[in-house]
Amino acid sequence: MFGLVVAVSLVIGFVVAAAVIGRETRRLSQQPRQPVWRLEEAAGFVAAEISFEVAAKTDPETLRQLLRLHLNELQFNSEPDGDEQITDSSTAVQNLYRQARSNDIEVTRPTVDAIMDAHLQYLKLIGALGPTQSPT
Repeated sequence: MFGLVVAVSLVIGFVVAAAVIGRETRRLSQQPRQPVWRLEEAAGFVAAEISFEVAAKTDPETLRQLLRLHLNELQFNSEPDGDEQITDSSTAVQNLYRQARSNDIEVTRPTVDAIMDAHLQYLKLIGALGPTQSPT
């Protein structure tokens, strides 16, 4: 009799656990994927998008440093509810250029402008800025 009670308790526990896991799996599958910024993926995308002249002047480590600086600028120095600083590209380029020069990164302002524009395209593509776009 005791064995039957234990067996029934185990079956009931398994059914409840399976129902809870199934419900949570269904709920999570209906949520949109969260964008994930990956440095190597971003660097590859930006390197492919910028012009040959800009890419020839920029070594991979400098590109990665600029991408990190730009992401930190967007993440920590922009207003949480406004996109004004993102759309005001001349101010954003100037701020990123100053920050790069203060970190002893040898780069020109047109290079920073091209890299920043390509990085913003990457962020829009993965869905970190606005809705997710399909790759073209």
